[in-house]
Amino acid sequence: MTTHPAFHFIRPLLDAVVARDTTQKIATLNALAHDRGLDLRFARAPEEKLSAVEYETRIARDRELVVADNWHDLFNACVWLTFPRTKRAISELHVALGAGENNRRPRRRDVLTLFDESGVILLCEPTHCADFEALNEMHRWRTLFVDRRHEWLQHIRPVLFGHGVLEQLATKWHRGLTVKAQWVPLPPSAAVDEIDRFIAARIREGIMLRDNEWRIPLPLLGIPGWFAENEAPGCYDDTSIFRPPRARR
Repeated sequence: MTTHPAFHFIRPLLDAVVARDTTQKIATLNALAHDRGLDLRFARAPEEKLSAVEYETRIARDRELVVADNWHDLFNACVWLTFPRTKRAISELHVALGAGENNRRPRRRDVLTLFDESGVILLCEPTHCADFEALNEMHRWRTLFVDRRHEWLQHIRPVLFGHGVLEQLATKWHRGLTVKAQWVPLPPSAAVDEIDRFIAARIREGIMLRDNEWRIPLPLLGIPGWFAENEAPGCYDDTSIFRPPRARR
């Protein structure tokens, strides 16, 4: 399944580590981090499970990312190697926000976690981005994916960022798998480093992934060019997947 287009941006990393044992994986990940000039060290996960804040603090304070021997952590490591500024911005904000008052998790941490686990970056030509994002927000699925399919393929490039969804796509794909869309006004040809700098800066500035941000759902099955099933317009008639919008609370 890792031959799917969604894995294109991390496939060289997966090829380098996927068939190795845990010790070799950690060593290879550290070599890849060194080659990229990243201030990050990968380490085996401790026997005692870390809390979410402890996990993020270890990254922010010690520049150490623990990796268990599973797909979830492997995909997380690959995304870290690809988008290190964005991942660090997310981790440092988790630490800064902490547990919140009365140990109630701040809402922005939930927003950050949703993007980290299940986010898709939709690079879109700046002149088209607001229009396509509005169609997505209104759940105008046929307009978005059928009527304007040619424009989508020409002006939009999806990048699956969430390591939780990467894991699901690789190991337990199902038709209803839905991601959280993050529309980014950059051309589809933008380099990964440019994308990383752009998103990280806007997270730190409070422009992106705000505490009051409405997370826009996008059924993965609908993305043009990713699944043969959606080449038939009738695919989008399945309202159990391509649902009408719900009223906001």
